[in-house]
Formats: sequence, structure tokens, C-alpha cells
Amino acid sequence: MQASRTYRSADRNRRTGLSRFEIITCLIAVVGGVWIGAQYYNVDLNGAAYQALDESQLLEKLPPDWRPPNPDCPNGDCPDPAEVRAVEQARLTAKLKELQFEVARLSSGEPGAAESEKSSSLTESDVAMRDRTQAYWQGLTRIVFEVSALQNVVASYAGTEQQSRALAVRRRSLEYGHEATNLLDIDGVDPEAVATGVRVSEWFAQSAEQLKTAQELKTRQPVGNRSVSAADVWAQTEAELQKRTELVRRKSHETSAYLTSKYFAEFPPLGF
Repeated sequence: MQASRTYRSADRNRRTGLSRFEIITCLIAVVGGVWIGAQYYNVDLNGAAYQALDESQLLEKLPPDWRPPNPDCPNGDCPDPAEVRAVEQARLTAKLKELQFEVARLSSGEPGAAESEKSSSLTESDVAMRDRTQAYWQGLTRIVFEVSALQNVVASYAGTEQQSRALAVRRRSLEYGHEATNLLDIDGVDPEAVATGVRVSEWFAQSAEQLKTAQELKTRQPVGNRSVSAADVWAQTEAELQKRTELVRRKSHETSAYLTSKYFAEFPPLGF
């Protein structure tokens, strides 16, 4: 009886060993068949393996020594992926700037022209001034946007109980714009852009003064039968501010078109 159990146990072990052997043999046969077929049909197994691992995002998870060689650079001289992305990003940035330039020219009504043909006429000093001017113009645009956003929010309080507070906020935001504009670096900036910045700064200061006057008028005691209502003060102030804003907007648009044409780069309107 004991001998029978021993025989059956040995038989199971032998069958298990045969099964493993058969599996290994089959795998070798399959791999060999694939290799022979690949040689016959001239298929690059390394390239196929690399592509499969790369597309499945498993390549980076393998140790470097285990990875199949890159078919594009089998000698291991592939560029760093970060460098490739940086080059591609620079190319896309240049493409975007070219599109923005064309849009700016369309907006200014100027005839189209290839940027590469005209921009090549810029000297090194022109390029340096263009870059400084663009940085200045971007700063100016940001300040105008910030102040305009604040103005638009508090404008909805006209004729309400919060009108006095709204006027105070508008005045303070304009004072901020005046101070922030004066802090922009004008070293090496195109004089036309600087002149626009001065004009914008004066617009901020004059508008703030106008709102201050409106607040003082509102708090004055009526003289005789004459009195100034809050609505009248607000309406008059708005009308004067709109006239001043329209003048600055028109002048800044002219400067925007001039700088775009001069430097063959985008100088968008300030966004009043």
C-alpha cells in the first residue's frame, strides 16, 4: 500500500515536470517561429517591441538595461525627451506669435506681409528695444485690465445706497493705476510706448480727481433751492469719464498699430 502511494506521488511529480517542460518547449518554439518569420518577412522585432512598450507607457517603468534599443537611435544617442519638448515648445511659441502678429495686422488694417521678410531688417538694437517695449506694453496692459475690472464691478452700484462707497473704490482703483503705471521700467522702451504710458497715467490721475470732486459735490449742503442729487452727480461724472476714456483709447489704439507695424510683433490694444 505504501509503495502504491509512493508510485502515485512520483507519477504526479513526473507529470508536473513534463508539463513544465512542455510549456518551456512550446515557448521556445513560438519565439523561434516568430524570430524565423520576422527574418523571412524582414520585420524589426526590436523596433516592434520598443514601439509596443512605448505606446503602452511601460517603457519608462523598465530598468534601462532591459529596454530594447530605440530604432530611431540604436547607438543610444537619442536626445533628452525634455530637450525635445523644449524645442517643440519653442517652435509652437514662434508659430503662435506669428499668428498673433497676423491678427494684429488685420486689426490695424495694414496689408499682409511675411513676417520673416520684414523682421530680418531689424537691427540688434531694434530687437532689444522691441523686447523691452513688449515687456513694458504687457505691464501697461495688465494694469489697465486690473483697474477696468474693478471699475466694472462697482459700476453696478450706481443709484444704490452703496453709491458713495462705490465712488470711493473707483477713485482708489484709479489712484492705484496711476502709481502702478509710474513704476513701470521705461529704460530702453520705445518713446511712443512711453508716451502712451504717460497718457494712461494722466488718465488715471485725472479720473481719480474727477471722482473725488463728485464725492465732494454730493456731500455739499444745498445752496438756496439748488441741490445736486446723487444720480445727477453720478451721471455727470460718468459722461466726463467716458469722454476722457475714449480719447485715451483712440490714442492707445494708434500706438498699438504703430508699434506692431514697426517691430513686426504683436502689441495688442490696451483694453479700455
